[in-house]
Amino acid sequence: MNRLATFLSTHLLLVVTFFFALGISCALAFHFTSGQILLLPLVTGSCVLFTHLRRQPQATLVLLLPFVASLGFVHGLLASRVPPTPDHIIHLVQNEQETVLLCTLDRLPGFNGENSTLVVAAHSLRLKESAEFVAARGLVQLKLKAPWPKELMPGDQLAIRAKLDHPHTFHNPGSFDYPTFLARQNIRITGRISSPLHIYRLEQRPTFLHQARYLPEQLRTRISSFIEQTVTPEISSVYKALLIGDASGISQEILEAFKGSGCMHILSISGAHLSILASFLFFTLYWLLRRSEYLILRYPVKKVAALLCLLPLAIYTLLAGANTPVVRSLIMVTVFMAALCADKRKSLFISMAFAALLILIWDPNSLFTASFQLSFMAVASIAAVAPLISRLTATEKKEEPLGKRLKSRLLHFTLAALIVSMAATIGTAPLLLAYFNRISVVAPAANLLVEPLICLWSLTLGFIACPLIFVMPVAATLLLHLGATGLIFALKMAVFFDNLPFSTLWLPTPSPALIVLYYAAILVGISGLLVSKTARIIGAACCALILLLFFFPPAELLKDRITTSEITFLDVGQGSSTFLQFPAGKRLLIDGGGGMASPGFNVGEDIIAPFLWQRGIKQLDAIIVTHGDTDHYNGIPFLLQRFRPKVLWVNNRSGHDHAWRQMLALADRLHVEIKIPRPGEQLISGGGAEIVHLENPGEPGGVRSNDQSLVLRFAHNNLSCLFAGDISANMESQLVKNKLPLQSTLLLSPHHGSSTSNSEAFLKAVSPQTIVVSAGRFRPDNFPSPEVRKRCDELGIKMLITTDQGAMTFTNQDVIFPGKGKLY
Repeated sequence: MNRLATFLSTHLLLVVTFFFALGISCALAFHFTSGQILLLPLVTGSCVLFTHLRRQPQATLVLLLPFVASLGFVHGLLASRVPPTPDHIIHLVQNEQETVLLCTLDRLPGFNGENSTLVVAAHSLRLKESAEFVAARGLVQLKLKAPWPKELMPGDQLAIRAKLDHPHTFHNPGSFDYPTFLARQNIRITGRISSPLHIYRLEQRPTFLHQARYLPEQLRTRISSFIEQTVTPEISSVYKALLIGDASGISQEILEAFKGSGCMHILSISGAHLSILASFLFFTLYWLLRRSEYLILRYPVKKVAALLCLLPLAIYTLLAGANTPVVRSLIMVTVFMAALCADKRKSLFISMAFAALLILIWDPNSLFTASFQLSFMAVASIAAVAPLISRLTATEKKEEPLGKRLKSRLLHFTLAALIVSMAATIGTAPLLLAYFNRISVVAPAANLLVEPLICLWSLTLGFIACPLIFVMPVAATLLLHLGATGLIFALKMAVFFDNLPFSTLWLPTPSPALIVLYYAAILVGISGLLVSKTARIIGAACCALILLLFFFPPAELLKDRITTSEITFLDVGQGSSTFLQFPAGKRLLIDGGGGMASPGFNVGEDIIAPFLWQRGIKQLDAIIVTHGDTDHYNGIPFLLQRFRPKVLWVNNRSGHDHAWRQMLALADRLHVEIKIPRPGEQLISGGGAEIVHLENPGEPGGVRSNDQSLVLRFAHNNLSCLFAGDISANMESQLVKNKLPLQSTLLLSPHHGSSTSNSEAFLKAVSPQTIVVSAGRFRPDNFPSPEVRKRCDELGIKMLITTDQGAMTFTNQDVIFPGKGKLY
C-alpha cells in the first residue's frame, strides 16, 4: 500500500487522467438508469470522504481512482445519450420525410466540387402531412448538389425545403459508423436539398448577441471567398484547409498524395499549426515589449508576451471553425504555455495529461476520435525522445569557427527533426492501421521536406495575410501568392514521395489486444535499454514478435486449419458483394459494387476492404464479377490493387463502358489472370467445397448486360447458394428448362429482388430456405418488389434484405448478423 500510495502521489495527474478516460470508455459498454448513474459517484465519493475524515491519506489516494473513474463514466453516459427533450428534431423526424425547415445557417458551408454540405440550427419545422409549424431544435446536416449561394452567410435565417432522415450507415463489420460520428458533433438528423430554389432567406432583425455569435463564421466566409479569388483552385483548397479548417474542396488526388507521403496531418489544423502561430505571436510581442525599458525593469516580459498570445490564439480558433480538433489544440497549446509561464518546463507528460483531462471534461466524446488519439500519442512519442533532441540541439561552444558551427547545427537540427518524425510515426503506427489500414514508410523523409515548406513558409505568410484581408487586401494578395509558391513545391514533393514504390503499407486491422501489446513491447524495449543486456535482448525479441503479427495476423497464419464454409452477404446499398471462405482457407469475392457514388467514396475502399481487413485478410484467391453493371464492379479496381487475387473471373472481356475496360486493363498490369468460365467449370474448390459456373445464358453480343450474368452455385455439405447476377425472368425460365442443378439452401435474389426477375417457376426450382436481397434503402418498393415479397411468402421462403439486416453470414452451423453489431 505504501509503495502504491507513493507512486500515486508522485504521478497523481497522470493516473487521474487515465482513470477518467477509462470511465468514459466504460460508458460505451454499460447502460444504466438515471438513478443508477448518480449512485456510482455517490458511493465511491463517500468512501473517499470517509477515509479522508479518518486521516488515512494512503487509502484516500487509492479510493480516489474509482471515484474519478465513476465521474468519467457518468460524464461519458450523459454526453452519449439521445437528447431527451421532446422538441429536439430527432424525435420529430421518424423516417425520411419532405419537410420545410426554419433554421439558421450555423457555419461556413463546404463544397467538394459536386455537393455543398451545410449545418443549420433548427427553430421550427413543418412535415409534409402537417399544416402547422412546430417548435424544433438541434443541428441538422444538409447536402445540396450545387454550389452554395454566395449571398447566404452564416447567421442568416433561412426557410429550406428538404428531405430529412436519420443518418444512415452501411452495417458491416469494420465499416465507419457515420451516425455515431455525427452524433458526437451533436448532429442527429441529415437531409437533402433538391435545388437552390428551395432555399429562401427570411427577413430578420438580428440582436447584438446573434451578430457576435456568428461574426467569426462570417469573417471565416469572407476569408474563404478572398482566398478562392486570389489563388488557383488547387492551391486555394489547401490554403483554406490550413488557415480556416475547411478541407472540403481538396481534390482526391491531392488528398491521396498527402496520405501516401504520410503528410496528411499537415492539412488538419492541429497543435503544430497553433504552435507556429503562437511562436510567431510570442516573438513579435516579445520584441515589441523589449523596446520599453520601463516594462523590462518591472515585469517578466517573456511571460507577459506568452500570456498576451492567448487572446489572438482564441480568436484564430473561432476563425478556424472552433471544431473539436481546433479547440483541443488550443487547450493543449494554452496548457503548455501556462507550464512555461509557471516555470514547469520539464513536466511535459504532466502538461499533456492536464491538457487531456481538460479536453475530456469539455468533450468526453473526443476520446473516441482518431484525431485525439493520434495527437496525444504523437506528442507522447516526441516527449519520450525529448532528452535526445535536447542534446542534439544544444548550443555548441562559441570558440568553434562560425562555418563549422553552422554546419554542425544544421546537421544536428536535421537529425533532430528526423528523430521527431520517426518517433511520431512509430508511436502512431498501430492507431493509423486501426483507423486507416495504411501507414507511409516514407513519412519521416517526406515530413522533413514538406512540413517546413508548408508550416514555416506558406502557413506563416497565410497567418499574416488573414488580418490584412480586411484592411490591406493588396498586401494580403501578395502574401498569399508568395505562400502559394511553398504550397506548389510541397505538393510536388508529396506527389513524388507518394509515387515511390512501396511508399505505403496496407495491412489488416490490428486487434485492440495487439495494439496494447505493441505499446507494451515498446515500453519493455525502452526499459531494457536502461537495464541489462539480457533485458535488451528480450525487449527486442518481443518487439520483433509483435511486428510480425501486424504483417502476418493470426487469420492469415491459421487459415489452413479452417474446416467450415462461410458466406457473407455485405451491405453495399443498391449493389452486390458476397464474400466466401472455403475450408482450408481459400477466399473468394463475388461482385464488388454499389449504387452510391460521390467524390471521396468508393465501395471497394470504404466498405468491402475494411470488412476484409477487419477479418485479418491480406489476399483473396479469386474475384468473380458476374456481369458488367457498375453496381456489381465499381469497387473491384481498388480490391485488385490491395488484395491481389490470382484470378479475375468475368463474363466477357468487352464490357459495355470505359470503366469496365479500365478495370480489365488494371488487372493485366497487376498480372492478375483474367478468365471467362465455361458452363459446368469448377472455378475454385477446397476442403470439399466448390463453386461451379452453371451457365451464362445470355447472348455474348446481346444488348441486355443483365442477361449475360454468370450463374454460379456454391456447395459444401448442407450449405449451398445460387448466385444468378441480374438475369431476367426469361433467362430464369431457360435455366429451369435446361434442368440445371439449381436447388440450393440460399438464393441471392436476381436483380436485387426486382419484379422482372424471381419468377415463381425459378423460385420453385431453386427451392431455397432463405432468399437474400442485396438492395439499398432509397427504393424499397422496387427492390424488393411487392410481387416478389408476396411470392416468397406464399412459397414459404424467408426473405432477408441487406439494408434491413446489414451484413449476413451463413455457415454450415448457423446464420449470423454481424453488421448490426458494433461498427468500427
